[in-house]
Amino acid sequence: MTTKRQIKKLLEEVASSHDDLLVRGTFLIVAPLRHVLRSISIDRSWDADYPRFHWHIGHAFNPTGSLQGLCPDIFWVPKGAPRLWSDPGFTQTVVETFNQRILPMLRRVQTIEDMFHVEGEPRSDEYDGWLNHHEPYRIHILAALGRFEEAIPIYERIKDWHLTMKNWWQPRFERASRLGALVAAGDRSAVATLLHQWEEEFATRNDLLSIYERTPFPLELQP
Repeated sequence: MTTKRQIKKLLEEVASSHDDLLVRGTFLIVAPLRHVLRSISIDRSWDADYPRFHWHIGHAFNPTGSLQGLCPDIFWVPKGAPRLWSDPGFTQTVVETFNQRILPMLRRVQTIEDMFHVEGEPRSDEYDGWLNHHEPYRIHILAALGRFEEAIPIYERIKDWHLTMKNWWQPRFERASRLGALVAAGDRSAVATLLHQWEEEFATRNDLLSIYERTPFPLELQP
């Protein structure tokens, strides 16, 4: 139980009733993809008959990002409702949960600023931690918003960290340092170009070009 085939069938049933949903593997993606990724995923738990559900939000201009966004945030079907694949009425319960609770919440998140104001489901400390404290993500987001004066001190603190890293964090910090150098130089055009490049690469890497819409970053709309 909780096979990829089961998951795909359930996600496709949800997507069939909406014109802004796309299924990619075990993920249901909300379209369009501009600067923010919004998705739902289904995974197996310790019990093959008991799936787990997560919502995901993250910036699409993350050069090392995935469909999981910032992190997986778990949600549950209503208490007392069917929650096992083998329970009668399980599929209907899941579809209703997605349609009534999770999708409306994700659809409200349309801008980078909206990522800071997610409402409707409990938001984990992990989500807030990645969003508000992880240095590479802070540099990405502050640069995209045109808040260079806030991004520069973070860049100055971490700009050389990647030189001594020998783990999977190294590419993340190296790219953040590359962007931070452009921010520190005040080169708004180069910052925007790099962010657009990363966003298009994200869409390509995750097979989302069909829903990707290139749009200006806030920094490009500032006088």
